[in-house]
Amino acid sequence: MKKEIQPIVESFNIDEEFMYNKSYLFIKGYATGRGLKYTLKALPLARKIHNGQYRKGLVEINGKQYQLPYLLHCLKVCSTLISLSLPLNDEELDMLLCESILHDSIEDNDGQFKNGGHELVTEYDFPEEVYVTIKLLSKYSGADEFELNDYFNKIKKNKFALLIKLADRSHNVEDLYTMKIEKLHKYVKETRDYIYPLCTYAKSNYPNLSNGITILKSKIVSLTELTETIVNMYEEKLKDERKKINEESNL
Repeated sequence: MKKEIQPIVESFNIDEEFMYNKSYLFIKGYATGRGLKYTLKALPLARKIHNGQYRKGLVEINGKQYQLPYLLHCLKVCSTLISLSLPLNDEELDMLLCESILHDSIEDNDGQFKNGGHELVTEYDFPEEVYVTIKLLSKYSGADEFELNDYFNKIKKNKFALLIKLADRSHNVEDLYTMKIEKLHKYVKETRDYIYPLCTYAKSNYPNLSNGITILKSKIVSLTELTETIVNMYEEKLKDERKKINEESNL
């Protein structure tokens, strides 16, 4: 029985397009030039899936504050991978970039996929490996240490999932300032405990990807440690101010 392929009908807020259109058109042009058919298909689908979703925090553009469309994150992850000039053939590159654009499509959209995201294969005609990689990358909040170990150990065994996870973290660490202190400390700990070792594993087990991994790790480490240093200084200053207030109140 022939499966029924769903057409991807564009659905997005045109008033927000200016905030991500440069990245969107860059990827579209790159994929068109290389003949990356799944990447080209992933772009409008991701825009449809993430329509109405936003990144945390606000950004000021021309004196006005906006919420950043979540799609921009997916596009940045994809653009980062393109910039690494990884030694992949066009078929591999198509899978990687397609999966990076859709990497949050299952995790953040339970309501849109009644069959756990396998609709990417059955309804939108993406290869099974695309679904498998995205499913591996899907992590839900509240995971305990055992679940996190299992999650990252599975990612290790899929080089595309591993690359996307590192590119994803390299973009997320740019926004650590938007997190509350408690969550920030948790995120930094997860980065140290799991992402740093993931980089080491990747360089040892996927030597042909070593240059790209090194670039990603360098960015992740530098921004994570810079943020941690600033937060520690802030907390020490806050602690000193509280101590001073208590001393004065006891006079």
